[in-house]
Amino acid sequence: MSENPLLRILHPRSIAVFGASEKITTMGTYQLINIFQGGFPGNVYPVHPKKDTVQGLKAYARAQDLPEAVDLALITVPTRAVPGVMRDLGERGIKRAIIISGGFKEINEDGRRLEMEVVEIARRFGIRFLGPNCIGVINPHLPLNTAMYHYFQRPGHMALASHSGTYVTQVLPYLQKRGMGYSRSISLGNEADIDVVTALDYLADDDDTRAIALYLEVIRRGSEFLRTARRVSRIKPIVALYVGGTEAGSRSAASHTGAMAGSDEIYNGVFAQTGILRAPDVQSLYNWAFCLSEQPGAPGPRMAIITHSGGPATSLADACNRHGLDVPEFSQDLQNRLKELVPATGSSRNPVDVTFGVNMKALFWDIPEAVLASGEVDGLILHGVGGEAYFRDMERVAKGKVHFPVDKMAQFMSHICKGLYQASQSARKPVVCSAFSDRTEDPVIAELQDLGIPCFDTPEQAVSAMAALRRPGRK
Repeated sequence: MSENPLLRILHPRSIAVFGASEKITTMGTYQLINIFQGGFPGNVYPVHPKKDTVQGLKAYARAQDLPEAVDLALITVPTRAVPGVMRDLGERGIKRAIIISGGFKEINEDGRRLEMEVVEIARRFGIRFLGPNCIGVINPHLPLNTAMYHYFQRPGHMALASHSGTYVTQVLPYLQKRGMGYSRSISLGNEADIDVVTALDYLADDDDTRAIALYLEVIRRGSEFLRTARRVSRIKPIVALYVGGTEAGSRSAASHTGAMAGSDEIYNGVFAQTGILRAPDVQSLYNWAFCLSEQPGAPGPRMAIITHSGGPATSLADACNRHGLDVPEFSQDLQNRLKELVPATGSSRNPVDVTFGVNMKALFWDIPEAVLASGEVDGLILHGVGGEAYFRDMERVAKGKVHFPVDKMAQFMSHICKGLYQASQSARKPVVCSAFSDRTEDPVIAELQDLGIPCFDTPEQAVSAMAALRRPGRK
């Protein structure tokens, strides 16, 4: 069995960058900076027809001048120059490429003919490539980032294969605020060579990937996709956002990647046959895939809800039922145990409501531990995580009139976050949280997310993600 071409593209030992310059306004320059300054451990060679150096690195006039046949060529040059660059790669013995340049079949018939010329050259020389009209790849575990945006978050276990470059790279600040990290991210572009089927086949065997997200505007190899997706979904959960099922969406996809989309009904059938979860929007795509990559599956529909206030408790309970999840009343024995931890004004029935109680250890650790160990639930949703930011604000408002041991509180909160994580691990049940803050505002949220406990912006998002964990067949 031949090696998947994405293996070398995502794990290169050396890269040649065509199109980088000293101009900070060019895409190739951004990409060279992200590769070289982002910690890529291999050799990086700028290729420029006129410059001796680019961004402080020795530059080479063309592929034949490179000191080695690099593992990967990154091409961001004018559209008409791409065929010539591909011929140079072939003559130099370079077998893997990413074509960032656009202006091919997504534009017009002339662009389609030019793309076919590129494909013919690649086949003649045995070159496998991503694109054209893509943004490249991100492998934080190497690290490698060929995109325009910087990757600041920790490496994760959620992989993305996308027909949109934006959903690979411009979304990075959004994901960073929510503690979501990629294992791999692959921009497919026009799929003139490597397509989503190739990506799925690669990700199935990738040890860093536990769940796969797909942004799809079309499926070009229908039977191969069905066969591959069915096999891969038995190994790892797949979540897909398909956007070509309406007249407007199909028209936009055609002008964006040259894709010919199909109806929603057809794609619903494809996803049902292959075990793929269809996400209704891009927010759910990331939320679900992230949750599936970090948490175990829920063995049943019974959910525990724990909050610090009644409104979110009701929102969570209502959303659970709407998503097909149950919120069973706890046994009297479990309620009696919880009453020792819940204020007299609260509730121990499920949802558990501590009514703005200040006993953070009870909210974060003692109550979740007791509930998860009871055997009465299959998962737990906790709203109201955080606290350190609140105490820092109180210290600032008090202006020295009342002393708040904020540093000790921060240490204590870190300790009980680990307690929640340990309780989840011991029970082997999923825990999903929500809060009206993010990791940039409260370190407690960052601590939980870095431990692998998802924390979403609203109660409804948390329930939606938990429902994805209830997927039949999840382990």
